[in-house]
Amino acid sequence: MFFIDWLISLMLLSYGWKYFVTSGLLSTITAIIMRAYEYEILANKVKRTTALLGSFLLLLIFLAFIDERIILLPAMIAILFRFFFSNQLSKLVRKNDGFIAPSDFRCCDADNEKYDRVKRVIDLVFGVFLFIFLLPVMILLGLLILFTSGKPIIIKQERIGKDEKTFGMYKFRTFTNSDHNKKVTHIGKIIRPLRLDELPQIFNVIKGDMSIVGPRPELKEFHEMAKEHIPNYICRLKVKPGITGWAQINYKYTTTLEEYRIKTSYDLFYVKNRSCILDFKCVMKTPFTILEEFIEAVKKHIKL
Repeated sequence: MFFIDWLISLMLLSYGWKYFVTSGLLSTITAIIMRAYEYEILANKVKRTTALLGSFLLLLIFLAFIDERIILLPAMIAILFRFFFSNQLSKLVRKNDGFIAPSDFRCCDADNEKYDRVKRVIDLVFGVFLFIFLLPVMILLGLLILFTSGKPIIIKQERIGKDEKTFGMYKFRTFTNSDHNKKVTHIGKIIRPLRLDELPQIFNVIKGDMSIVGPRPELKEFHEMAKEHIPNYICRLKVKPGITGWAQINYKYTTTLEEYRIKTSYDLFYVKNRSCILDFKCVMKTPFTILEEFIEAVKKHIKL
């Protein structure tokens, strides 16, 4: 489907191959990050509106690093084209379920030690890079939490990791310190929908407790509930939990057993098919999920 982006980019070919290639790449990257050619997005009015908004936000970011603004013109036209012809485009896109029913899964399908060793190196390199790159943001968030609601700035929650081993997962504190009436803090109302409270989990990635991509690390009570009622749930723990993951970008936040069953189906798909390409897809598509959750939080009248 990306031929549309490149077809529109042909309008800059008269300026030179550099303009054509750069505009085509920027348009394609925008479409991938905002999931613009996926059936679920094209067929859902709310999601495609989110993709439209997110796409233009991305272009504003690109604008800060590009001198020749005309390079972004094809991307703008492609975004509007996809938005206005989304229903027609959805008919051309194959619906991809991307999940495996827990009852149909075999734990032996989760074996991929060779990639897991490579992935550990990737996690360590990118974990250190992200820590250095995001350190100013984390310092700023830490100071805001300290000055608005006091200590502690970072909390540690017990979560279930690979092979059912427990570990302490780090998060920025977003709740008040009261033991009896905990409420989301003012800063928490902003950073939770944007998932900025999860930035300290980069420490967990560097330590080896977590991966950048993997199933969500669950609380012990939810883990025990799912383990008892969902067949082969335990197989999702053949890999390290992740900051983001296939289930996180494809399914909503879960609270009920049936929702956990569906989310486990996405986790098992990831466990069986994990690879560099799938991990790359998860990372690239995470911004759309964050934007979608932020918009949903605004809709629920959270006072930001």
